Order: sequence, then structure tokens, then C-alpha cells
Amino acid sequence: MRSLRGQVVLITGVTSGIGRSVAERLAGAGARIVGCARDGDRLTDVGRAEPGWDLRRADLTDPAERAALVDGVLADHGRIDVLVANAGIGWEGLVEDMSGDDVEQVYRTNVIAPADLARRVLPGMLDRGDGAIVFTSSMAAFASVPPLTVYCSTKYAVDGFVEGLRREVWTRGVRVHSVNPGPIRTEWLARSRGARPAEGEIEDGPGAAGARVPRSPGAPVEWVAAAVHRSLVRPWSRTVSVPRVVGLGRLAAVQPVRTAVDVATGLNAGRIAHRARRLAEQHTPH
Repeated sequence: MRSLRGQVVLITGVTSGIGRSVAERLAGAGARIVGCARDGDRLTDVGRAEPGWDLRRADLTDPAERAALVDGVLADHGRIDVLVANAGIGWEGLVEDMSGDDVEQVYRTNVIAPADLARRVLPGMLDRGDGAIVFTSSMAAFASVPPLTVYCSTKYAVDGFVEGLRREVWTRGVRVHSVNPGPIRTEWLARSRGARPAEGEIEDGPGAAGARVPRSPGAPVEWVAAAVHRSLVRPWSRTVSVPRVVGLGRLAAVQPVRTAVDVATGLNAGRIAHRARRLAEQHTPH
């Protein structure tokens, strides 16, 4: 088992949900947390709660800000031992309802940014012959269904990148992990419709009143953090689903299951999209 004590860990999307929980878990294991997010107000709130973390504002869709983030961490800490590429956005809606900017934003955030960050931290890891990169993917990579078609396609891309990168570096000391969560109790549904709730607007469970936003239904976010932690202390690369049972979704790529999924979702695409829209509206502040 590997130790995280003293390791410099860069975590993207650190102010909420999975990123926040991963940071808390790894900090408890002795890691030095460097976290980034684009929401300056929430970074300030997290900084008050976690004064020992090095928090930095960065819009990861901007290539210059990605470069400045990595260069700044290397200048201040000397190295990046672990990258947790967690930041991402969802999109709930049919493709026909998206603008070109919407499509580009989802791809810049979910695919281009983590791939470029990995590219930037790799040289130091390869020079040392040691390092780890964790990508937050999704069970959405197992089967693309409406009304999440574009979002699912980004997670297909992440899984493909993980597979190839792992094969590139596995003999040179760098481990490449991915975590594929199913539904998790986060702000995902609200944010998939463009909402950006403040820390004080979030509450657990259904039935939120006023401007308060209930978290999406799903497994506890701590389960994902535990999966990331377990991956990082292993001496080999791994891919894990959270909860593990959602890994059965990979069977959707195997015939004749794939044909059955095609038929079922194709015949019911409108109904599925309508129900997903109603669920998302229930978790979005008005």
C-alpha cells in the first residue's frame, strides 16, 4: 500500500460535491491539498473552513488559466504528485435544444481541460518515475441515452483517454485511474440546467423550500471519495464504478443488450427526456 502523507495533490472542482469530499478524505490521509475552482465566492467559503488547503481560482476552459494553474503549483510546491481531474459539468436536454456554445462548453470542461491538465503534469511525474492521475468519469460512459447524449459522449471520451494514457505510461511509474460513479448526492442536476447555487443554498433530501436546492438523489458522495483514496494507495492503475453494481452497465455495449437498449430508448426517448426534465426542475432553484 502506498502512502499519501506529504504528497502534493491537485484537485479540480474542489468547492463542492465529489471534489470537496475527495479533498477532505485525502487531507485526512496526510496529503497536501491544492484545490481549484472557478467560483471565487465558494473558494473563499471553503478556505475559511479549510485554512490548510492551498486554494486557487481557475477557469479550466481557458488554456492560459490551465497553464498558469499548473505552473503556479509547480513554482510554489516544487512538484505535483497526484492530479485528481474531477471538475465537470452536465447537460440535461435534447441535442436539438443545445446551442453550439453549449456543446463546446461541455466538451471544453469535461474532455479538453482534464486531458490538457494531464499533459501538463505528466513530464514531472515521468521524470521522477512516480505519480498518479485520477479522472472522474461516469456510468454515463457505458450507454448514451437521452436527454444526456452530449454529456454521455464526453464521458465516453474520458474513458477512451484513460485507456490510452494508461497504456502509454504504465511501464514508467505513472498510474492512471478512473472512477465511474452512478447517481451521487450532489448538485449535478441543478448545475446541469445552468444553476450555480451558493454553498448556503444546498440541502440534503427532497422537499427543499424557497431558494434552497436539494441534492440529486443517489449514493453518498463519500463513497466516491473512498474509491479515489483506495485507487491512490494501490500500486497499480484501476478503474472502479461507484457503487460497484453500476459497473454492470458496461454490458450495454455487448450484443444483444446493445440492440435492446437502442430499441427501448429509441421508442421512449420523448418520455425519458420529459421525466428527466421534471426531475431536474425539482432540483433547480427558481
